[in-house]
Amino acid sequence: MESPMPARSLSDISCILEFAKLDAADLKPCVQCLYFSEHLENDMFKLIELDEPVLEALQHGNKVEIRGDPSEGAVLVTDSLTYDLKEAETSNSMLLLSQLTFGAELQKVADREIANKQVTSVVHNYYEIRPIKPRLKKLHMLLMNNPYRGPECEGDELDTGKNYTFRELQSCIQASDKELRAGLLKMNACDIKGKWRLLDFEFSGSVIYHIIQLCEERNWLSEGVNMEECCQVLGELFPREVIEHLVQCYSREDDASAETGESRRIYFLSEDKICKHFAELCLRNSGKFNLNDFLRAWQESVPEGMKTSISQLEGMALMDKDSNPPVIWFYNVDELPEEISERFEALFEEKKKWSLDEITPYVKDLTDDKTDVGALLTKFARASLQQGIKMFSSRKTS
Repeated sequence: MESPMPARSLSDISCILEFAKLDAADLKPCVQCLYFSEHLENDMFKLIELDEPVLEALQHGNKVEIRGDPSEGAVLVTDSLTYDLKEAETSNSMLLLSQLTFGAELQKVADREIANKQVTSVVHNYYEIRPIKPRLKKLHMLLMNNPYRGPECEGDELDTGKNYTFRELQSCIQASDKELRAGLLKMNACDIKGKWRLLDFEFSGSVIYHIIQLCEERNWLSEGVNMEECCQVLGELFPREVIEHLVQCYSREDDASAETGESRRIYFLSEDKICKHFAELCLRNSGKFNLNDFLRAWQESVPEGMKTSISQLEGMALMDKDSNPPVIWFYNVDELPEEISERFEALFEEKKKWSLDEITPYVKDLTDDKTDVGALLTKFARASLQQGIKMFSSRKTS
């Protein structure tokens, strides 16, 4: 057992006040005397500095977790936010006590009283948090290891990668649940029997081809896709969850509806999304493509009545109109590094000079409330005028 703490008397306290040149009248009725335990447990507690959203999450009983694989730096997440978690040191000694009386509680003592308080731990470091964007590049990498190519391919020699439940992704992806779901949605991941899968490009292209054929037969391009009927007709060829998933992925954002009094769901396919899909079909494995030939082939490939537009290629393809002949090639923003300096390095390896319109689709996902595209370019690129147009190049000297 620990030896009892030596008791201080009021005369001891008066002497201390005199040495410190403090007025005894400034003392509260209850004087708390601090003593150090003989067995300080300095590694027992970890302190973390919280901002308002995290504090509110804890106060309301919402989830706050620390995530990341052992080989990665840790992040702290709430339901909707992600924070980088780093250890920091302080030159001050922080004393931890099991009990300490504050404020109005000290006024309740009628006569002057001495209360002994024991310091159980002395801490010189703590954890601080900094809001960051979710780190989702690993999510794409994990899901790409074993894309879904149809039920007949499950278990074959190419089916060697691990498939992940949402809970398994939570444990290894540095993102909040809301941001993780948004990432899965953005990359068109599909929930197949409780596992999140990316669809193989050729397989998904085959499903989309059959959906569009059916739409053209049933006049659904203008009247909307009848989801139930679509699944019934194509269900012998493809899994229902894949058909539903792709119809939803390629529909307009706000046009899914339920008809009153009927168990039908109607979806209107998005012209921009369908045209972008056919552009990727043309470009993905084509290398540099004659621009005029591509534009003609692209327009001929889309469903009748849909109109292609260069704006639909934003973040997916680059063009060089100064070459002879002008060319276009596949260049997908989703395949670029997440880290800002690495992103700019990759961009300037692809092209030496970029206009503002060209580079914006490839860096706007790096922006936040405090840093816009202009601020990123100021920090990571060098601006120059070329034929009266501002162009951006690498800050690194050649």
